[in-house]
Amino acid sequence: MTGSIHHLVMGPVEHGVVRCARELASATASPVISDLEHLPLDTAIHVHFTDRLFGRTAQEAADAFVDFAQRHRAPITLTVHDVPQASDGHAFEARTHCYRRVIDCAATVVVSSMHERLLLEDVLDRRHDVRVIPLPIGRAAARTADPVAPRRVVGVLGFVYPGKGHEEVLGAMTKLDADVDVLSIGSASPGHESMIGELSSAAEQLGRSFTSTGFVPDAELDEILRSVAIPVAFHRHVSASGSINSWIAAGRRPLVPRSRYVEEMEANSPGALWIHENSIEGLAAAMTEALRHPDRTWQQHDVVTYPTLEQAAALYRALFDEQRATAAHELPDGRWVVPGNRWDLAPPVDRNPRVSVVIPYFRQQRQLEFVLTALTLQSYPAALLQVIVADDGSPDAPDVDAFRSALDVTVVRQEDLGFRAAAARNLGASAADGEILCFLDADTVPEPGYIAESARLTGAVPDALTVGRRRHADLTGWSADDVAEWFGGRSSGPPELSEPGWLRDGYVRSRDLLDADRRSYRYIISAVMSCSRQLFCEIGGFDETFVGYGGEDWDFAHRAYDAGAVLAHLPRAVAWHDGPEWAERTGGDRERKNLEALMLSSRITDPAARTHGLVYAVPEIVVVVDSTGHSSASLLATVGSVLRKRDCAVWIDGPDAVSLREQWGDVDPRIHLGRPDNTGRSHIVVHVHGLVLFGEHALRRMLATGADRMTVDVGGSGVVECRSSRSSARAARWADALGRDPLDVTEDLFGHMHRTAVEFGISTGEHQPNLSW
Repeated sequence: MTGSIHHLVMGPVEHGVVRCARELASATASPVISDLEHLPLDTAIHVHFTDRLFGRTAQEAADAFVDFAQRHRAPITLTVHDVPQASDGHAFEARTHCYRRVIDCAATVVVSSMHERLLLEDVLDRRHDVRVIPLPIGRAAARTADPVAPRRVVGVLGFVYPGKGHEEVLGAMTKLDADVDVLSIGSASPGHESMIGELSSAAEQLGRSFTSTGFVPDAELDEILRSVAIPVAFHRHVSASGSINSWIAAGRRPLVPRSRYVEEMEANSPGALWIHENSIEGLAAAMTEALRHPDRTWQQHDVVTYPTLEQAAALYRALFDEQRATAAHELPDGRWVVPGNRWDLAPPVDRNPRVSVVIPYFRQQRQLEFVLTALTLQSYPAALLQVIVADDGSPDAPDVDAFRSALDVTVVRQEDLGFRAAAARNLGASAADGEILCFLDADTVPEPGYIAESARLTGAVPDALTVGRRRHADLTGWSADDVAEWFGGRSSGPPELSEPGWLRDGYVRSRDLLDADRRSYRYIISAVMSCSRQLFCEIGGFDETFVGYGGEDWDFAHRAYDAGAVLAHLPRAVAWHDGPEWAERTGGDRERKNLEALMLSSRITDPAARTHGLVYAVPEIVVVVDSTGHSSASLLATVGSVLRKRDCAVWIDGPDAVSLREQWGDVDPRIHLGRPDNTGRSHIVVHVHGLVLFGEHALRRMLATGADRMTVDVGGSGVVECRSSRSSARAARWADALGRDPLDVTEDLFGHMHRTAVEFGISTGEHQPNLSW
């Protein structure tokens, strides 16, 4: 379906929206149309819209868009840029009306930041399907060992118009005790040409100069951005910024004022921005500091930005693929296997499976009584509930006698060898007899509908791994009777505490994890987690080597995703945590986040957790190379080109594998013979047949496609086949029950992408690729 999507891109090529749209169209292999008169009416299209490109006024832009949309007979998806906001002043009302009319014509709407999504929610008059796909950030070029000394100028990138930051930079220079000038990189926005003369005069009065480059071709832009002393992006009305991304892609760390959007960028790309207080004084202080420490205006080598163009393109491809007809497959027992992560396609199932509630516990008698009281009040049939309290070595066993008349409750205990929540949960699960395992912490009190809502999806989709909504309250001074009064509607609730913003925003951005990807494990928390007992056992439960707070649920969810689990957030499955969250994992200082990533990096294959330059026992990528037809030298060339991707291990298979391998002597320990026994914890398995050479970034590009099954034809000499662990695991799990071949099931559930070798920098053995490409 991706190939049949056309991109409608209106406007001059020098406009930032047009440039971004054309880059994304190319990366998604989508044809570009720039003329409404020649638009094929029966073809699905994606439109990049800003009112400034579709008409001279907001009303004219909306009229033009609505006119062609009403004639169009195929789905329209839409990326809106420059979302209206109150700071637009007198234009706000007209632009709001324009965007409402345009968005009403689209099946799905994309914005470039969570900040833009929230802005849209303020102006739209009805609910729409709005996705967030951030603007791509180009990969920063490497700094030379002896860079040219930067010009003593402050650089401001982008069209000149009010609010872009030029006036604010001049204002900050009145407080700057240094001799620097201003360079405006770009031309004036139509209608604002006079601003350049006005800014030049204002600078002259300060004894400084203001120079405008005019339009700068792409080929020359990086050189200019790398030449200035201070890169500044002081945008008053920013909602998503291509110019900030251009600074980063050029290797610079721009000075930006703190805002909701800037904080969102910092969360996605930690360390990429120099954030200062949102004031002229804050800008002046940052500029002074930048002159003292010029190295801080450059990107550091350990900064990982998100998303790359390939990652953004993968998100768009997934969006386009949703327009294909997709369906869930019914199992003989009436449950459903769904394609991809589309749990929304599973029809409701009229069944109430037995549920085992597992509660890890350590010296929390009072809080445990709250949880057990809440479990007696569940709307789910009590006869179908089993409750297991797993004591992590408390001095005294938990007292549950008062609840045995209402609940089937069991206590299991383990020795106190430290904080071992992972082992306690496994112990509780080993005593379970329910079809579904529902994990609740002993300080997390479920609302009456919690179990019913948790069992609804897990009872219909056996691959589902669900997470409820954990809210926070202060239960200080409360008793179990108070909990019963609260849930019985006979009293008001306790004081509510704030929910962690990173979790809330993650669920909103992913539409309750419907748009889950391989990094969505971060949003699964074991305090409110449910899954089938079958899935739990196949994954191997929690990793009991985790001792101390945190990490074991992320590890479990990561392994579950690669084992074919379907991730879902259930906002109506609400449980109340007694007190604030112990730690917001994606908040806090960078050092703590790095330590947590290092702890997890040996266990999970998320590249963002593996930025330390180490070699791991569990590789992200497993490559199986067929030695058939190879000489010793050609096989070594193929294997060596694969291992350019550091987080990778190679197995050499075939009748001549042993003899060919022996000729190399002692080489890279990541090379093995035969076929791997277990690839379940690696993200993807790549099979290489024939004479194939991989360019330096070939495997990274292949992963960035997001394809779960892909075939790459390498001329007439070779084939590369890729299958993600999750697609293989889910297909193997259900192939017999569906009466289908596993490969057919994989293709049915995850699709099959066919690509050409040149897209990834792969070549035949006879033609060496440009390995620096």
